[in-house]
This record gives sequence, C-alpha cells and structure tokens, in this order.
Amino acid sequence: MPRRLAITAPHKVGVLEYEDPPLQVGQVLVKTELASGKHGTTTAGFEGLNFRGQNFDQKMRIFVPQEEQGPPKPKAPGGTGNNGVGVVVAVGPEVTRWKVGDRVMGFMDVRETNICNQDRLWELGTIDPLVAVCLDPAHVAIHCVRESNVRFGETVAVIGLGAIGLMAVRMAVLSGAEQVFAVDMIAKRRECATRNGAHHVVDPKAGDPAVEIHRLLGGPGVDVAIEVSGAYAALHTAIRAARVAGTVCSAGFYQGESRGLWLGREWHHNRLTLVVPHGCGWGHPPRDYPRWDTNRAFDCIVSMMRQGRLTVSGMIDPIVPIEEGPEVWRMIEQEPDRVIKYAVKF
Repeated sequence: MPRRLAITAPHKVGVLEYEDPPLQVGQVLVKTELASGKHGTTTAGFEGLNFRGQNFDQKMRIFVPQEEQGPPKPKAPGGTGNNGVGVVVAVGPEVTRWKVGDRVMGFMDVRETNICNQDRLWELGTIDPLVAVCLDPAHVAIHCVRESNVRFGETVAVIGLGAIGLMAVRMAVLSGAEQVFAVDMIAKRRECATRNGAHHVVDPKAGDPAVEIHRLLGGPGVDVAIEVSGAYAALHTAIRAARVAGTVCSAGFYQGESRGLWLGREWHHNRLTLVVPHGCGWGHPPRDYPRWDTNRAFDCIVSMMRQGRLTVSGMIDPIVPIEEGPEVWRMIEQEPDRVIKYAVKF
C-alpha cells in the first residue's frame, strides 16, 4: 500500500498507509516524485489557540462564540504537504488538460500518490522541482509585494526568512527595490536571503534590528516592511522599521493574544498603513480584483519559475525519504536552525 506523512496528533507526525479512492470527474492520479509542506501554519494549528471556542461567521466576517455541541469528535490524520511534483498515471472522467505520462506540479500532499483536480496542476517542463514545490509560499509572497505596492526604487524590509519571507525577498528584488533588508535570527536563513538577492541581512541577536535598518538608511526607515514570522515581537520590529507614512505588510499567522506590541509608539506617531495580503486567511479576493485573481497570480508565479527568474537557491533543505519525515518535523519544532523548508523525495 502507498504511504503518507501525516499529522496523527498535535506535535506528532507519522508515516501511515492509505488507499486511493476511485477518481471522480476532473481528477487525475499523480505518482509523486517530490513534495513539501508548510511549517509555520501547520505547527501553529497544533494548539489551535486562535480558534478555541470560536467559529468564523463567513457572512459577518467575524469570530463568534462556538455553541456547545457535545464532546469534540476525534480528528482524522491530517496532511503535512501542500505542493508537489510528479507524473500523471491515471485520469478520471472528463479530464481534458492532462494525459498519462505528463509531468506536472501543483497542490499535493506528502504522499506517494496524489489525487488532484486537473485545474490545480501546471506543466512542470523545465522548472526545477525544488523551485516547483515553493508554489504556495510564492503565492503568499507575491501578494505581500503587490498589495504593499512595492515600486521601483523603494526600500523594503522582510522580517522572518522562512519560505514565504525568502520568496518575498526575491520578489522585492525583482520588483526593483533599491535596497532589501532581510531579518532573521537563524544564520542559515540569512545566508539564503543573500544568495537570493538581499542587499543587507540583519541578525536580531546582534542588536535592535529596527535601529540597525534606520542606521543603514541614514535615518528614515523603509518604505515597506513585510512581516512573515508570525511573532508579535517581529510585527513590532516591522512597525519600528517603517518610515513615516510607510506600509507594514502583516502576513504572519499570529497565535493567541498579542505580547510585545506598543501601538502608542511608532505605530501612532508615524501614521503607518497596515496591509494583510491575499493568501492569508480565506474568503477574500486580492485587492486589485478583478484584474488580478488567484488563478492569474499562480500563472504568473509559474511563468517566472519557467523563465528562471524566481529562484530559491539553498532554500529546500533538508531533502529526505519519507521514513525520515517524522524526524524532520521534530527538527522543525525543536531545532529550527537546521530546517528552512523540507522536502520528501519519493
């Protein structure tokens, strides 16, 4: 039987066997070659701090208390992946885009075979598989850059250099930013940011990163500060790094009540604009819809990957067989300096 890397309980990941159901209309079966997943969103979801006792009312777009409906039901093992590369080995009814033997990239779990909707796949072609499995973080990053209105000649700081942050660094450089500052406590991530175009890297352990950014700029802060670590202290750093009337892009998935935010300081005095980009949360289109929608963004990302412009040199590390997947997840939580973005090779 095929195997998958699954979340079996909070903070616990294992290798499980499974069976694929029959293909439905518009579905294809892909034999997976390489797959990867999110770190921050998944680990944040282990505790579920933001959603305890709360439901999100989609009509009102507000969290409201959850009605008691008896004891919670046990959850089925969850997926660990979101992007993959593989070969189509079977097609379901009414599939017109793909045929058996096509090599594709797109939305996949970390499992030996993936059942995919034909519209959520793209031709791999000449794209490096290590780049292809970064499709989802690139989707968040492209909206961080676009919706923050990063323009040619501006200055940008990216706070937090996980997969999304590193993609945001690369996209800010491609957008023509004059100077891009990359901030993270982990040296391995700062080195990766340098390889992918960052003009300055800043280590928060060496001193106040916001003050260092102001110093390097000779006084004013950056035009745009993008925060993607999901830490409230990092959001405060982004606020302090921005110049008067600057923009703070808040893409991190913050957990629980805030700690370390002083909104009566720089936030209040510098008249900043806060942006939460498309790709974070759910149920809303990009700010420049209908000119840009989700499909156009993905097509643009794939095109940049195909052109070789959207690089991720050194970001996929480690690459392991599925048997080592649980150990990688242990490192993600306990030794994050050893993992930037993992991948499983089948």
